Amino acid sequence: QWYQRRVRKQWYQRRVRVMAHPKTMLGGMFGENMSRFTHVNESGEIKFESVSPEVFKVVLGYYTDNVINVPYNMSMSEIKEACDFFLIPFNTTTVTSKNLASFMNELSNDGARRKFKAFLRENIVSVMAECAMKGERECHIVCLKEEDVVEWDPEYPPQIGDDQLSVVRNNELTKFLKYIENREVAKAVLGDKGLIKIRLGIEGFPTMKEKVKVKPRGGIQVSYYYVQRPFIAMSWEKEELRSRHVDFMNVPTCQVPQTSSTDEQPVPQNLNAVDEIELVEQVREGSGQQ
Repeated sequence: QWYQRRVRKQWYQRRVRVMAHPKTMLGGMFGENMSRFTHVNESGEIKFESVSPEVFKVVLGYYTDNVINVPYNMSMSEIKEACDFFLIPFNTTTVTSKNLASFMNELSNDGARRKFKAFLRENIVSVMAECAMKGERECHIVCLKEEDVVEWDPEYPPQIGDDQLSVVRNNELTKFLKYIENREVAKAVLGDKGLIKIRLGIEGFPTMKEKVKVKPRGGIQVSYYYVQRPFIAMSWEKEELRSRHVDFMNVPTCQVPQTSSTDEQPVPQNLNAVDEIELVEQVREGSGQQ
């Protein structure tokens, strides 16, 4: 009997402290609207399937001590996901950890996600729209610094392949994308937006002519000076997965009659459907002439 009362007393104290944070999910669940948002099973329990018991125990420290003390070996990403789930702020005021590097890395991921969404809205979407209005289904954007000078010779432009390059000049975006972790976060954000064939990296971009060389047999070879700058490539093509080739598997094949004439060429083996059709036509024409 004492043990039951003790349990009830602890639960009552825990409940009061949860309600002291009404903006969090637990505070709203056990507040005035508890019956509306809370689903209790037959045993009077509330289950959270998306959070492990170990993480949940650590997160409850926010309601008892106003701070979440994360053990050194616990995944900081799981703590961040739990804080997002329970609507608990994730910052240096509410979370402490002995593994400072892991904590800072998770804060950087959270900040990078918000920062890139701003870059996407203010700098990148307009460039994508320009490509889309030209009928393009993909976009390759090079991020240059604002002070980068680009002077291409109109008669001898650099060889940049088949991609139509677009340029965005922004020092903050260029600095942001130099980190591998930030590029991974940016790739995840673009994937959440429904884009496909996403590539981010660092590549050489030609800026100015470096030297002009006259070939011995005529012609001019122009070399350009390259700078290493980040790029973003993505596609929004909806029919990309549809087959673009003609299927010859169902084309009927005819067996060519063998002949004992030594003047005719032997029939080649391992022919595909197209070769067999052409060969049958040649045999028919030969038969007509005879």
